[in-house]
Amino acid sequence: MPNTTDMHQLIEHRRRANTARGELLQLISDGILTPWEGLVAAATAGEKALLRLTLDQLVTAGPGIGQARARDITAQVAHILATTEAHTTTGRVTIGYILDERARGRRLLAVLDAFISHGLIRQNADLPVWTGFPFTPRPVDAKVQEQR
Repeated sequence: MPNTTDMHQLIEHRRRANTARGELLQLISDGILTPWEGLVAAATAGEKALLRLTLDQLVTAGPGIGQARARDITAQVAHILATTEAHTTTGRVTIGYILDERARGRRLLAVLDAFISHGLIRQNADLPVWTGFPFTPRPVDAKVQEQR
């Protein structure tokens, strides 16, 4: 049995993880971020707890997006990838599953396709990505480089 200090550390770690996930979902719910921008934030934040969010959670956090539509999006992603949720490591399509480097971006492209076909992304301005995303850091703005 773990000692009391270990238990307190585990509880604190879980609290921080839940807070990080809740804050991201709240930003989407408040309309500050779109579900796609939430995915980008989860990919770039360096916060492992965000990778445990499911695609359904990310999508349903968006204003006016219900569970049925989220399930359709997740089903489309699984169909594009010729798999089922049951065949994922956790039995769910999580952000970590989508961003897994071993898939070489195929899963991310499947999500992008599903988001576009279900109207969650409508124009290029809705796509804050860069060459190599999500496996390379965001490039420094050219204007910032010129000032140095």
